[in-house]
Amino acid sequence: MAFIKEEREDIKSEETFRVKKEDPEEQIKMEFIKEECEDMKIESALIFPNKLFNCTHNQELDENDDKDQYEKHCDFITGQKSFSCSQTCGKSFNRFGDLNSHMRIHTGEKPYICHQCGLGFTLKVTLRRHMRIHAGEKPYTCPQCGMSFTLKETLRRHMRIHTGEKPYTCHQCGLGFTLKETLRRHMKIHTGEKPYTCKLCGKSFIRKSSLNNHFKIHSGEKPYTCSQCERSFTHKKKLDVHMRIHTGEKPFTCKLCGKNFTRQTSVKNHMRIHTGEKPYTCSQCGKSFTYKQHLDRKYT
Repeated sequence: MAFIKEEREDIKSEETFRVKKEDPEEQIKMEFIKEECEDMKIESALIFPNKLFNCTHNQELDENDDKDQYEKHCDFITGQKSFSCSQTCGKSFNRFGDLNSHMRIHTGEKPYICHQCGLGFTLKVTLRRHMRIHAGEKPYTCPQCGMSFTLKETLRRHMRIHTGEKPYTCHQCGLGFTLKETLRRHMKIHTGEKPYTCKLCGKSFIRKSSLNNHFKIHSGEKPYTCSQCERSFTHKKKLDVHMRIHTGEKPFTCKLCGKNFTRQTSVKNHMRIHTGEKPYTCSQCGKSFTYKQHLDRKYT
């Protein structure tokens, strides 16, 4: 359930496409690296010369160009890929220029620099697309809900919300995810990896955002305030749950008796009445209780 909630947060993050204050370069970089390969095809189309030899594929060709250029042009038309990457990726290309552009991925060369934020890009077309962030341009609109996006790839991933597509599956537990990044983070549950550690108390977390939220406990920061009773909360999720007191919303229902609850944890605790489970045992007399507060009440 925790990762279903995180999945929604991940998609929401892509929908708004905001650059986080704590790491703006990384936030932008993640989106544009994913489109690098697609840009190779776009750039090839943009720079493709429209004059070579007399081509049987209805292209006008310049007599001054040599046979080699003619053969390269035919490779482009027929789909033959004569230029192969010497690295381990094994990719092949129609044009030598495309291979050169591709090699920047391996060398790390990023000759196209954004003059506003200093971020570097392998391809010029990727820089142009990146500039939409600064301009606020969002040319791709979802036909289902009307949300707009800076990148076509972000719209494509957003559409999975409507289709229910979850192409990334955990090989250990079978849980499916809409985003590859969410699957990668989910895998830390199985590996036990928690790379983000609180410097004040030593508690570790899977997500950086979880660490940031946790730190509010130490700072005492409560930025989320209820508009009804002015009570404040450390996390937005806690405010959302609290608001159900005012709205009367009880979205969680017991399948056995039909009783409704504000929280899912309340349903889980309630189920012990039906199962007879009593997980809380008194160390003094051995008596067991359904709820922890009943055990605590025994000593108050």
